[in-house]
Order: sequence, then C-alpha cells, then structure tokens
Amino acid sequence: MKLITVLFSLLFGIQLFVFSDKNKSIAYPDQFPSLKHAKFMGGEITMIDHVNRMGIVRPDRSDEHNKYHWDLPHHFEMLPYGLIYRHGAPATIRDIDLGTHMHGIFFLGKQGMYKVPLLETQYFQQIRNQPNQYSPVSPYSQAFRLEDDFSFYLRQKTTWQITHIDHEEGKLTCKRKDYGKEKPEGLTGTQVFDFDSSLKVWKGTNLLRKDGLRENQEVLFNLTWCTLFGPGRITEIWTDEESRTRATERQYYKYLEYLKKRGCPAQVIEVNHLEKGSGQITLVPYQGYEKLDQETFSENTTGLLAVSESNLRTWDQGNDKKPWRIEKISTITNPPPGHSGYEIKAHMNELLEGIRPGRVVRIFPKAWNVSDIPREERMHMFDLRPRFLEANPSIIPNPIPPLPK
Repeated sequence: MKLITVLFSLLFGIQLFVFSDKNKSIAYPDQFPSLKHAKFMGGEITMIDHVNRMGIVRPDRSDEHNKYHWDLPHHFEMLPYGLIYRHGAPATIRDIDLGTHMHGIFFLGKQGMYKVPLLETQYFQQIRNQPNQYSPVSPYSQAFRLEDDFSFYLRQKTTWQITHIDHEEGKLTCKRKDYGKEKPEGLTGTQVFDFDSSLKVWKGTNLLRKDGLRENQEVLFNLTWCTLFGPGRITEIWTDEESRTRATERQYYKYLEYLKKRGCPAQVIEVNHLEKGSGQITLVPYQGYEKLDQETFSENTTGLLAVSESNLRTWDQGNDKKPWRIEKISTITNPPPGHSGYEIKAHMNELLEGIRPGRVVRIFPKAWNVSDIPREERMHMFDLRPRFLEANPSIIPNPIPPLPK
C-alpha cells in the first residue's frame, strides 16, 4: 500500500503526518481511524484469548436485528492502538471477568463490508437459524475500545441514585444522575436492575453483603445478562466516592505493572537510516501512554525497545531487545483516536528488521527492569496459541447448511 508522507511547516515547528490511500471505512493496524466510520455496540464477554487480544461477545439485543438473530457470537480482535477500560482505568483483556457487560467501539475488519449470510426469518425456519456461527454485525470485528459499565458511566460523569430496594424479589430501582455536559449514552432515566446473593457491595475499603445497600446512595456498578431479562443483573456495586476511587487506583497500578513487564506499545512512523546499522526513529505511543507519569519517559534518557506484532506480542524480548536514547518528546495538537498525543524521536545504534514505518514496538524506560515473559505470550516459531477466535466469516462459503431435499 503506497504511503504518501507530507511535511507541514507550522508556526512553532514541523510536525510529521502520514496519510494513505487505504479505505478509510476499514480499520488498519498501521493507521489511526476516524470515529465517524465506527459502530457503537454493547455486549457480554463470553470467551477471550488474552494472549492474542481476541474474544467473543454476545451483543445486546436490539430492534436493529430480527429476534431470531439475537445472541449470535460476535468475534472481535483488539486493534493495536485499541484500549480496554475496567473500573475507570486502562486494563488488559485478561483483567475482564467472563460475563462482564462491555460497551465497545468497533470498525470494519480487513475483509471489508462483506455479507454474513443469514437465513430468512419466518417462524418455521427459527430452528434452522440457530446454528449461525456469527452475528449479523460480524464485519465490525476490529475493537477500538471496550469499557465496563463502571468506566462507561464514570467517563460521562454519571452516577445512579438508588430509589427503591426489593430484597425479596432481588430488584434495585435506580435513577440516572448526570453531572457532565455531554449527551447521555447508554441507559437513561429510571431502570430496574436485578441482583442476587452473589452481589459484591463496596463501601470505602469494605466489602459488604447486599444488605449494605441503602436508598439515596449514588452508585456505579457492573452488569451481566443485559437485555436478556431487562436492563441487566448487577454483579458488583460501588456505593461511595472512596470505593470508586480505590477501585480505579487498583486497576491503574495493576495495568502499570503489566506495562513494566511487557513495555508500552507504540507505532513507528519514520525511520532515518544512518551509518553502520544505526538510525533515528520517530514513534507514536498508543493511547494509555498519556496516563503514565510523564517522568517515566523523558528526553535525554535511555531505555530498551523490542519489536512487536499488531497483537502486541513480542518475539523474544528477553534476548532481542535493543537500547535506544530519547532525543525529543513533543505533543501533537488534536491527535486522532488511538493516538496518545505524544511523539518521540530517538536514536538507536542498531536497527532491527521490524523497526519500519507502520510497525509496532514495545518501549521500556531505563527504570523498568526488562525480563523474559512466559513462552505462550511470545511470538515463537512453534506458537502455542492458535488464533482460534479470529473473526473471519468471509472464508466460510456458507455457514448455514442447505435445506434437505
């Protein structure tokens, strides 16, 4: 794919932008997309492959599709610049419990706008519609953002006020309260949620039983079984500001420790080859980098870099990591979705084959101790993690068997 590189001379310096002639309605690993081509969709996580950053969700039921096509599995894979949020902080897909309801932003995959063949939906064909292997929205297989209900409503500066509790029926009536200026997304108004004895109730640092709920509490929660029997069943609820702040902090530090062992993902956008295999590179850290302490990566400091694939797996970072020196860190005005808003220029004494424009790398500051990772996480020649969850319905000529004659 031909890339056209254009330099814009700005009043306060020069910034590099990369454009391409790719189809802008499709999300590519080496190109930040536009949200105007995205599909917003909620669903419940039913299966994950945490190493390859893939999974399956059961989409929320809606009038967009015929009821006989509800609940069909939606395969997805995270874009390299895609990010997951849990409890209001960045997370990895391994942090998400199965059954958690998520809100997602999805893009068309590499196959483009192909059709997913579905049978006609007359009642007598209902049984024959059940074996369908993919949801009607399967072409939107590239996940840009996934966030649990806690993060989804926290981002909108929203809480839910408890107006009635029915312990016998297991019903919790809540009214949405918005403190932000954005147009509300998701559930609105008054909703009646289910709960049972497995409900986790947080207040401050304490984990309480369900009888710890009180009317007029302003809460955030996570849900499961959404749209199956109503708006959903609450699995975990945070009843005060302290409990919510602590949940976010715990998740943030968990994600930070994950990055320290595997590196912060970034995209190479420019390589200037110098003599004896050395060179200058320009990197764009992906979203999430901006949430790090800005002293983690700073100018005139050294660190290590490892080549990665678009699923963010490195090959053998314990042995093939290479040193680099940060020369300049600059901010980008109005960065595209997925972009951290920062650009790093660095020098390397030895460039590797995978350090090319559009490729993904993992970067480590000097303070992070780079060690090896488990074999199943590495891109090994004998890969122990087959991509069995990969979304590719276009290669299946006809997932639905024909009617018997």
